[in-house]
Amino acid sequence: MSAQQIDEKKLERAIRKIKHCMALAQSSNENEAATALRQAQALMREYRLTDMDVKLSDVGEVESDLHRAKRRPAWDQQLSIAVAGAFNCTTLRRRKWCSAKGQVIECATFVGVSPAQNIALYAYESLHTKLTQARKEYCSAVRSGVRRSDYSPETAGDHFALAWVWEVQSKLKALVPQADDDPIGQSATGQDLVAIQAKDKALISEYLATQDIKESRKSKGVELDMNAQIAGMLAGQKVELHAGIARGGDDILALSATA
Repeated sequence: MSAQQIDEKKLERAIRKIKHCMALAQSSNENEAATALRQAQALMREYRLTDMDVKLSDVGEVESDLHRAKRRPAWDQQLSIAVAGAFNCTTLRRRKWCSAKGQVIECATFVGVSPAQNIALYAYESLHTKLTQARKEYCSAVRSGVRRSDYSPETAGDHFALAWVWEVQSKLKALVPQADDDPIGQSATGQDLVAIQAKDKALISEYLATQDIKESRKSKGVELDMNAQIAGMLAGQKVELHAGIARGGDDILALSATA
């Protein structure tokens, strides 16, 4: 009997039970731990599952409802990359046919070890909404002559948005614990974080290896509007981020901006 031949819901229940048994196997009670481990091994044999299969069940992907026709702009792509990096995820550019619109659309997808991908998606969509509004206001200012630019309002707005993302990216890194927060390695916390991040990346790589993923084309370097960059950086500096971590994996990233 192969995993492919087993009902998907039945397989999910088996994996949950195996994980429960593996947790019990850490018990200080030797008899309880041994029994739990035997049950986990028996289930894995029954369903032809390996340790990697069980671990990979924690990896998931979520797709953003925000999309663009054919191709997302560079600032949008950079925003998803910045967010994914902060939350130890991988972001993909998902292109698909939208029957409702009758055209190909592109959206951001986040792959991570649960619940990281969901937190990254929330952060991306929240920041995307805020950046879209800030960019719109900057474009209007260029169009009306309040802001000066040698580029079109839309192009200047793109340059503004890129600088905004670069500034907010540093804020995200400061908000979320990073592996290099404990460079000397004096505390177990820093070492544990490095191990966890490495494990998560390995699981994500293993997951992506089973998917049909095409490499993204590298964007060409362009000369950016200095005025738009400065304006974008200043606007990005006003964005304030703070994390509210709730029990049960219900993580929320709150966003605000000073006037």
